Amino acid sequence: MADVLMVRSGETSPALLDDEHVLGIWLDTLDSPNTRRAYERSVREALEAVGGLAGCNDPQALASWRQHLVQRLDAGELAPASVCLRLAALRSFLRFCRVAGVVRLSDEAIKLTLKSPRALVLKPYNTLSEDEASRLLQAARRPRDRALLALLLGAGLRASEAVRLTVGDLLVDADGDLLVHVKAGKGRKDRIVPLPRGVAWEMQRYIALQGWEIGDVRDADRVLFPSREGVNRPMTTARLRQIVDELLDAASIHKAISPHALRHTYAITLLRRGAHLPAVQKLLGHASLATTQRYIDHLELKELKAAVGL
Repeated sequence: MADVLMVRSGETSPALLDDEHVLGIWLDTLDSPNTRRAYERSVREALEAVGGLAGCNDPQALASWRQHLVQRLDAGELAPASVCLRLAALRSFLRFCRVAGVVRLSDEAIKLTLKSPRALVLKPYNTLSEDEASRLLQAARRPRDRALLALLLGAGLRASEAVRLTVGDLLVDADGDLLVHVKAGKGRKDRIVPLPRGVAWEMQRYIALQGWEIGDVRDADRVLFPSREGVNRPMTTARLRQIVDELLDAASIHKAISPHALRHTYAITLLRRGAHLPAVQKLLGHASLATTQRYIDHLELKELKAAVGL
């Protein structure tokens, strides 16, 4: 790593390296474009506050930056998730810098100095009830939109994963069940997600209407949900969001529901039906079980509200 940063023996002082150079190399290690954009904003903000890479070796400067974020949290200027994201981005950057020999702080010092504050109020996920999910699907008149919505609700795919799918990513196993092969999801991890029978039926109907065939090598590279600009160009995530918004209006569902909220709906529905947490983790492609655990917190809040008649 030090060679990549052009640091020679005895030249590990941050002053010898350009902040932009180090930041650029670290950003290139992040696979998700969305994560890269969010983390870049957060780290640039922190570097300006602490005085660049030189300040990153000063625990007091880092602690002061954390305290500033917590004060903004207490004042209602930042949401708990925003504070946690800013701190997580800076921790990731500093650990990279430590491995590269640019920062001398230990991992433990980085962790303690920039620990995330405990969120006092749990903000529930925006999700659809089973009735609302059914109404949303019924509002989709076009086979493509029905197949797309069924896939989001019945497989929990991220928006970016759904629009990248090709016909070849649909597989039929030895039992005749339809599966979707999600390639290079977040963190560059592949996963296989079995499709419920209703979702599989919608997908097979859509495929047949296009004149394609699952398993046919001639169709394997066809984009499953093409854009209007080109037959084999994938739909954008912005267009996917627009479709979901249009169908929410058509179904008279007045909630702030994004394509990612449909992924939340999928996860919580699985847990409510008794799915084990590790299985849900694998289906969603979460690297950490702690990420999946957040759905349990949401589930508990919903059940607590039901218990008091809300």
